[in-house]
Amino acid sequence: MKAGIIAVVALVGMGGLATQVQADTGNQMAENCRAFLKEKTPSDRYFNAGVCAGFVNGVTDTLVLARIASPETIAICIPREGFTMGQAAKVLLKYFDDHPESLHENASMLAVQAYKAAYPCK
Repeated sequence: MKAGIIAVVALVGMGGLATQVQADTGNQMAENCRAFLKEKTPSDRYFNAGVCAGFVNGVTDTLVLARIASPETIAICIPREGFTMGQAAKVLLKYFDDHPESLHENASMLAVQAYKAAYPCK
């Protein structure tokens, strides 16, 4: 039970992080991740690219730690080896592109759904 509470607090905390960096919605985060994944990011988009990199790093790290703390509650198994932030951003952006009807929703919650779909525990 305690581990489940920790996981919920961590996921709610990610929502606050998204607010601070002006990426509340999937729409905003999608633009940030497009900047991050560009081969040559224009200098005026560096901040946006960094927002995406930090966001996916924070979300995936939180999901890994939540899974360790509460494996019976967290059904997302992020790979521990060979997994990159570029890959994490591509997975998230693919989810955004596949679910345009949800882009107005909270980016953190969409990220959880994206990684749950991409990395279910077996």
